[in-house]
Amino acid sequence: MAKLKEFILTNFVKSFLTLFVPFFIIIALTYLIKISNLSSKVNLEFLDFATIFMHVLPHIFFASIPLTFIGATINTFAKLSEENEAIAIFSLGYSPIKIYKFMLPLATLFSIFLLILTLYILPYADQYMDNFKSKKIYDAKLRILPKKLSQSFGKEHIFIESNKNNEFKNVTMFSEDKDGYMQIMLSKSGSIEHHKGEKSYLNLNNGSLYRYKGKNFQIIDFKNLKLYNNKRFYSHKILKPKAFWKKYLKKFYYFLLISLSPLLILPLLITFGLFNPRYQKNRASTYILLSVLLVYIPAILAKEKASLYITLAIIIIWIIVSITLFRQKLSKRY
Repeated sequence: MAKLKEFILTNFVKSFLTLFVPFFIIIALTYLIKISNLSSKVNLEFLDFATIFMHVLPHIFFASIPLTFIGATINTFAKLSEENEAIAIFSLGYSPIKIYKFMLPLATLFSIFLLILTLYILPYADQYMDNFKSKKIYDAKLRILPKKLSQSFGKEHIFIESNKNNEFKNVTMFSEDKDGYMQIMLSKSGSIEHHKGEKSYLNLNNGSLYRYKGKNFQIIDFKNLKLYNNKRFYSHKILKPKAFWKKYLKKFYYFLLISLSPLLILPLLITFGLFNPRYQKNRASTYILLSVLLVYIPAILAKEKASLYITLAIIIIWIIVSITLFRQKLSKRY
């Protein structure tokens, strides 16, 4: 039995890695495209890209592993069947139920890993990601480029001649105040200052403010002037996983079902993989597609309905269908 376990496990690992790598790359690329959409709005450096990728990495694993497990399990047993090795295994007295018992701990490990992602890692990853994106968007609104029109700081239109290490030279600002005065402000230098827990402000040095309304005209010289931004960055409170999933209950049912799927539909996957090559053709690709649909369509339904009863019903149906087909197609024949 030990040699049989090693034989099946070796074939499973080969099939798993063959599928996992392309799945992982494709899904990672889709997330990179989403990240690039963010980079069109804000300036992202390499470290920012790395930070965002680390935050979405749990989602990439969660999307890749269930698909890979389904494909690897069916392909492993389909290959054994096609090469008549499955028949030899049954001839040696190893029943389908023994094969299922061997695969059960493996499927359990995959489900446990997915549950850890769902119940603990994903809630924190999503929240830190949201805060990081909000902070980058907030910082982008405060980023002022030299010699570029149509920029603003708060309600002020601003133009600068140069920007070196956040030190501005020859700052020009224009606005209209609440009393109807048109204001033009000229300053030799300035910088945007950030202080934790406070609004960001524009610190201007050695300048003049020109205000006029009708025949009224004023000139105000200043050595230092602080203009506060009318917005402040607020990071969202990081919720504990229980509170997070309570808030996003619809998503929780979906992630829960996907996490449990390797364990619950294992008999079905073995049934789809094993066949008699003398009388049946290898339909592994068809069965993989069918299995994916049987998992993801009910999971999406549970997400849309957000019902505990529907989620429990799906779990029960998966178990009944898997066990019934396993007994009819395999246990009674071998």
